[in-house]
Amino acid sequence: MRNLAQHSSRARAGLALLAALPLFFLPQLSQARDAEEIINGLCVACHTLDGNAVVPAFPKLAGLHEQYLEKQLIDYATGDRRHETMQAFAEDLSRNDMRALADHFSEQRRHDGVVTEPELLDAGRELYHEGDRERGVPACAGCHKPDGSGTPRSVMIAGQNAPYVQEQLTLFKNDQRTNDRGRLMRTVAGRLTTEEIQAVAQYVASMQ
Repeated sequence: MRNLAQHSSRARAGLALLAALPLFFLPQLSQARDAEEIINGLCVACHTLDGNAVVPAFPKLAGLHEQYLEKQLIDYATGDRRHETMQAFAEDLSRNDMRALADHFSEQRRHDGVVTEPELLDAGRELYHEGDRERGVPACAGCHKPDGSGTPRSVMIAGQNAPYVQEQLTLFKNDQRTNDRGRLMRTVAGRLTTEEIQAVAQYVASMQ
């Protein structure tokens, strides 16, 4: 009986210890890494610490809605948005890491974009605000807002790097990007010519 009581006592003590472990260890396991630590290790070379990428081919992340940023990281990690380098980075991030990055970049102020082909601005402005009804091209402003500030579902594009915008519209046009509102964007971009895509990209870069 004494042995049984001792065994029962040890069992209760063991269960109590197991019950207490999460109180000490789970917060540490679920804690996100510091956003700047992640950025300096993975993101800074392309996007810079404040998300204002200076290389035109890379996107500016500053000012993007945090829900949008987090979803893009998830889509990269799962392969829903295809990009070999970004998938490799995103796969190493926890969901809390993704949220930390999204919070950080969403709080940064976006710098003005750079226009390299000002002769295309008028055509780009018309397409952005008016679209082309005869060809079934809706105005970009309908989803991305007249000032380009966007929504959590329709990305902020004001001041974005023109070559990046041009690349993404081309990917949609060629059915190579399908995440987010892919069907709508593939339809819209598919009705634009290469020159019109360039014009819209230049106008987007001009928006403050």
